[in-house]
Amino acid sequence: MAKLEGPLYCRRCEALVASIRPWRGWKPAWLVWKVGVVGVVAMTPLLASDFCVMLPSMMLYLAAGGPLRAYARTPPVCRRCSLELTEGQTTLQTA
Repeated sequence: MAKLEGPLYCRRCEALVASIRPWRGWKPAWLVWKVGVVGVVAMTPLLASDFCVMLPSMMLYLAAGGPLRAYARTPPVCRRCSLELTEGQTTLQTA
């Protein structure tokens, strides 16, 4: 699910370290889920006509969006100390 990527700067380790980033397919999956919500809204008359099957299945589909969004927003972490890293910071920044 997670993979190793190029080095990012870790403030805790004070070095460029290998980062562990979540699977990059989570963001497109989140986008596909949002398109599916539009489809659910469009099918509202059909949902209202079949309460015993369609309504519970659409409720499960909508409930799956929360964990999917959390996976899509997971930042990369340091491989050594598990500190959340800033995506754009790849070098030591001096004051």
